[in-house]
Amino acid sequence: MKILAVSDKEDTKLHDFILQNPEIIKKIDCIVSCGDLSKNYLEFIVDSVRKYFFFVEGNHPTFNNSPITNYLDKVVDKLYPNEQHCNLGGTNLHSRIEIFKDYILVGFEGSMRYNQKSYQYTEKEMSKIVNKVAYQIRKQQFFDFIFRRKKKQIIVISHAPISNIHDKQDACHKGFMCFKKFLDKFKPLIWFHGHVHFEGQTTEQITKVEKTTVVNVCGFHIVSIENNKVEIVSNIKVLTSAI
Repeated sequence: MKILAVSDKEDTKLHDFILQNPEIIKKIDCIVSCGDLSKNYLEFIVDSVRKYFFFVEGNHPTFNNSPITNYLDKVVDKLYPNEQHCNLGGTNLHSRIEIFKDYILVGFEGSMRYNQKSYQYTEKEMSKIVNKVAYQIRKQQFFDFIFRRKKKQIIVISHAPISNIHDKQDACHKGFMCFKKFLDKFKPLIWFHGHVHFEGQTTEQITKVEKTTVVNVCGFHIVSIENNKVEIVSNIKVLTSAI
């Protein structure tokens, strides 16, 4: 499987590459966004690549989804939950799972709380969301086992980083400890995140933690998965040979 991952920073090189190499772009299976990109930029990518699109919001929301407060809307959300999670023909993964091919996709939006604006969470608030998703995964894995289905690898898409992996010490860019606990427990194949820009970074932004490849997407990456082996390309010059 091949994934185009984007986050935080709009890249004109990717824009030009998509326009100039339609045959290569056809090999992409899905697009994932870790947030903080403009709607116009995402719309161009989704319309040009024309593949499945999964996303989470950053701490600067793209779609400005309002919380559901009306009683009737809440009932509809429970009856048709997927209808409440779509934008640009894509699926908002926040606090839920989606099955795509042989993978369980998981999403966590926003960042650590640093002021009183939306799409920010305390450690306790995010822990509740992580526990909810963990239950959904265990339920999916149970039914896969009962019906003798192939075991699915987990791919996580978050905006904020994991505690002590690619994060910073300021309140805004600090990673969640509950993410690290989730990683240790479920050992996802890949964890995509954004939020931490490369400016001023001196540490590696693609990190292997046991079986998990943690990727700071900031900008874009092409990720190829074959037999659970992960290969990552973020340089336009080698994209042609890579995919």
